[in-house]
Amino acid sequence: MKNMKEISRLRRKFIIYNMLIVTAVIGITFTALILVLRSRGDEEGRLILERAVEQPGERLIFDAVPQVRLPYFSVLVTENGEVIMRESAYNSFPGMGYLEQLAFLGMAAKADNGILDGYQLRYLRVEQPSGHLLVFADTSYGDTVLDAVLRYGGLACAVIWLLFLGLSFLFSHWVVRPIAQSLRLQKQFVADASHELKTPLTVITANAELLQERCAGLPEEADRWLEHINQECRDMRALVESLLLLAKGDTWTKRKESWETFSFSDVLTEKLLVFEPLFYQAGKELQFEVADDVFVKGDASQLGQLVTVLLDNAVKYASGTADEAGEAGEDRVGSAGRVEVRLEPAGRGRAKLWVNSEGEPIPKEKRTLIFQRFYRDERVRASRAGYGLGLAIASEVAAKHHAAIGVEYRDGMNCFYVSLRTRNRAKAEGMAGNAS
Repeated sequence: MKNMKEISRLRRKFIIYNMLIVTAVIGITFTALILVLRSRGDEEGRLILERAVEQPGERLIFDAVPQVRLPYFSVLVTENGEVIMRESAYNSFPGMGYLEQLAFLGMAAKADNGILDGYQLRYLRVEQPSGHLLVFADTSYGDTVLDAVLRYGGLACAVIWLLFLGLSFLFSHWVVRPIAQSLRLQKQFVADASHELKTPLTVITANAELLQERCAGLPEEADRWLEHINQECRDMRALVESLLLLAKGDTWTKRKESWETFSFSDVLTEKLLVFEPLFYQAGKELQFEVADDVFVKGDASQLGQLVTVLLDNAVKYASGTADEAGEAGEDRVGSAGRVEVRLEPAGRGRAKLWVNSEGEPIPKEKRTLIFQRFYRDERVRASRAGYGLGLAIASEVAAKHHAAIGVEYRDGMNCFYVSLRTRNRAKAEGMAGNAS
């Protein structure tokens, strides 16, 4: 399941990065087009105004053009303030009042050339012996063209962007296919190798134990060698079983037909009874409080494995004076300490399992790393055996059951928690009765 999430994350990254590039290319191209059009429009208007001043009375647009693209007109404002029409490319004009208003705005402007806002006119003011010549060019045509380019060009860019989004989505399957295939083969290899290694390890362990039983009177050194063989075989068997469990977890499906509603309170109580002698033997204090009738829907054996991991982690590494909070899957250095286990309601439809153990706080930056496979702190790596798989297995089980798992530090204790969805007891008993 986790690997499938990684594949999905890779696909999302591919789509996001690809679309960022497409967006940048489309945005830069469209922006450049708009800037070029606006620059050409401004340049064309400026040339029209300059030629109207330099060559009054001449046609500014070639005869081949059926109509004037930039209509213009010019007025002369005399020293006495009189406004005189000099030239116009308009077939009709609103009137002298409108002309005088434009002339007043052109004379009041600070710059000798510019745009009259609200009139769609570009003006050029030139001082002459008889007064000031004002030439106006209509910019409505250019504004209309620019608006059309913005509207339809923007729509075309949006369509192109959506097309590339669809193509990126399709290509993402093709891009991650080799990675998915490699991960699938890797998981299959781990599962097969773990399964094949179990038999020879069992044989080696059995033969070593038989040697210890049958060959009494061996030198103490030889007996110690046999014990080392047994211990290493047990460690290797635990590693193989953890790898096999993780390999199976990677192939879990989202189908829930095989899930059953069961009492998680009973499962937790059974595990506590199994571990209680281990805590006593390790000289650690175990306190527990289990709420009655907490029913959940899921795989009882897998949730039992989750509880086993948390209790095993606590019995090994709970300490009153821990040296380090460390190994992700299972390992933290410590000595005798106190452990508290609680199962309690946590709001409507939820229950929370707490496994709290005394010790130095796990650093905040490591509280997510410890749930990764094979992660181990350097000090733990040097001081205690382990493979960093325990909490990774617990995380896999929690993810499958849509439960939240994490760790926090309070009151001098590292508090591991699992938040589970609960089922109504009456509903669970009714379903069990119907099944029977």
